[in-house]
Amino acid sequence: MNTLMDFLAEARSAHQRNDWRASYEAFVRADGLGAMPTGDLEAYSAAAWRLGYANEAVRLAERVYDRLVRADPAAAAMKAAELALEWHARGHRVVSQLWADRARGLLAGVPAAGTLGYLAYLDAVAALAAGDDVAAVQAATALRDTAVNAGDATLAVLARVVDGVTALLESRIGDGYRLIDDALLPVLDERVALEWAGDVYRLVLRTSGEVDAQHRHAWTQSMQSWCSITRVVIDIDSVGGRV
Repeated sequence: MNTLMDFLAEARSAHQRNDWRASYEAFVRADGLGAMPTGDLEAYSAAAWRLGYANEAVRLAERVYDRLVRADPAAAAMKAAELALEWHARGHRVVSQLWADRARGLLAGVPAAGTLGYLAYLDAVAALAAGDDVAAVQAATALRDTAVNAGDATLAVLARVVDGVTALLESRIGDGYRLIDDALLPVLDERVALEWAGDVYRLVLRTSGEVDAQHRHAWTQSMQSWCSITRVVIDIDSVGGRV
């Protein structure tokens, strides 16, 4: 008879080889037998998200947050930022903002500049969606500065893409193409965290009405190649159905 540790070992092994289906199914079995370590619960949530099970992924991520919030405020703040991303990706902007505000509250007096960069990305995306050019520029500047100071590959790509989308919306088409092509072609840097990488494609392809068919096609192909390599599912509707 398999034990909790047997299923966790199976799930961890599958997770390391990007087999999200096998990892998720083993975590489901483990979760039915007892409490798992926080790191495994986080991986369980990630596997669910990468398979496209958004509702379950958020529920699991909230369980992780509940464990972290008292023990490790900095880690809880980053988890809150990730929850803000996941709610944003599902189109729930008010709930996303609530999680972002929760993350900022946890960061008071805590040295976690990197998390502030992820929150700046979310601010920039929200401002771009709202057509608030002033707020978008402010958030993009904060994101760019944090990316430089933190030396974080994910933040560096997020900053480049936000700058590229901003350039397109300001009719600086050449700059926008250059920045986005540099980030996306042929595919996103493998060092970029998968959940944030998926949102980059959503952001760019939602903006694709501003660009020519050649670039839209190239960026769509990049997304499809990235999904094939990473085995991450991206909801076509969430990127505007332009595939």
